[in-house]
Amino acid sequence: MKMKKTAWIIAAAISLAGCKKYLAEEPNKQVSIKTVSQLEALVDNATQFANETNQTAVYSTDDYEISRELYRLNPGAFYFNGLQYYINSVEGVASLASDDLWNGEYKKIFTANLVLDNIDKVTGDDATRARVKADAYFIRAMAYWVLANHYCAPYSEANLQSPGLPLKKTIEYTESLKRATLKETYDFIWGDITEAEKVAYDDVDPRRAWRVSKKAIAAFKSRYFLFIGDYAKTVEQANVALQSSTAQLVDFKTIKPGISRNYSNPAATLKYSELFTWTALNYLYWKEMYYCRYTYNKSWYVPSTALINSYDTANDLRYKLLYIPNGGREFSIVTPATTRYTFFNTGYYIPAGFTRAEVLLNKAEALARQGNSSDALAAVNLLRASRMSTYVPLTASGKEDAIKQVLAERRRELPFAMRWYDIRRFSVNDYTGDEIKVVREFYNMTATGIDVNTPQTYILDAKRMVVPINTVEINSSNGQILQNPY
Repeated sequence: MKMKKTAWIIAAAISLAGCKKYLAEEPNKQVSIKTVSQLEALVDNATQFANETNQTAVYSTDDYEISRELYRLNPGAFYFNGLQYYINSVEGVASLASDDLWNGEYKKIFTANLVLDNIDKVTGDDATRARVKADAYFIRAMAYWVLANHYCAPYSEANLQSPGLPLKKTIEYTESLKRATLKETYDFIWGDITEAEKVAYDDVDPRRAWRVSKKAIAAFKSRYFLFIGDYAKTVEQANVALQSSTAQLVDFKTIKPGISRNYSNPAATLKYSELFTWTALNYLYWKEMYYCRYTYNKSWYVPSTALINSYDTANDLRYKLLYIPNGGREFSIVTPATTRYTFFNTGYYIPAGFTRAEVLLNKAEALARQGNSSDALAAVNLLRASRMSTYVPLTASGKEDAIKQVLAERRRELPFAMRWYDIRRFSVNDYTGDEIKVVREFYNMTATGIDVNTPQTYILDAKRMVVPINTVEINSSNGQILQNPY
């Protein structure tokens, strides 16, 4: 993951630009790029491309819940900006000082464009050049996919002409920031996936899981096709990805206990798994990954009652290892006792990239929606065998029950990181049995504060399933970027 000196200077210039009005920022053209190894060092900056600060994924779904009592007694335990996402405020989110997800993904896009602009001009061997080029296309495709699934309407035939994204294809600051259509955005993503597929590497490199491979692309395609409703191709690509000999399920029975934390007044002992202490030096090499991506939360994950109740708490090792009863003590919460969801690195990072578990679930869901209940449950049960202390396979009485079982398992396996994406696509597909209603029983909240004497109910509506674009970005574009209609 180390970068040579010149590449480090390039990365620093990009980082500084990302702190400003990013899309309109003129690139630093004084940095000299001469060799393919310098560009390779850029795409090997794993933590930049793997990390994703995504407050929508954390706060905006029914996986997250702050009861009125919890907030009233412990207001200092919650991040005010995050609460704007919690109530799914349009004005509150748009008017924040910045948007880490938007800025972070466009920074990745800028880096990818920088690589692509220089890759055929620098010296170096052709094999390295081809691989770095494929990485850049994949980085850009992934970043645009994430952005499209937040700031644009969910993919459907009816939404194809709705506003898409500003498609930055070069490093030129004069390039238009006008939003393409949703169809044009998805066509562009697909074009980048197709270019990335020229990579010579078939399987995931266990030493560099942040680099593209054909199996990683197949995993991406299984997600892509699931989200546009092409279930036959979802299964086809999942089967390709599942041929990987590198990305494999981790048997949760092999995960070791971690170091306990003790508290006094009143006394409490919180037990964590070893994953809680894993830093990037560990979690970038998580065995299940086809391609590294991790959602980062500045605060903490507070699981909803409904999410917790979805587990077999006696046998499900995901619950036993990742959910910390009374975990609110880490944030000085005594009353009410509050569970905390954790994964890697002090509990702040959770997997959001393509994993073997997700690919199995993509396949299972597509099969279930096609009416193939037995094969759908077989795929899910492969996953469950690695997650349960006492393995009990799921069964289904028919198509609708199979869909229900698969989606429940998907929620248990991929909380927070994938729930927002799923809520959006469920709202526009042709099956009404999976739609999710997100209701918040909270307090009246304005840009200046929260009135705990005025309870208020907030309901996520179809329009707010599209995240508002930050006002700073809109203003800095000189009118080119238009806000989503609300």
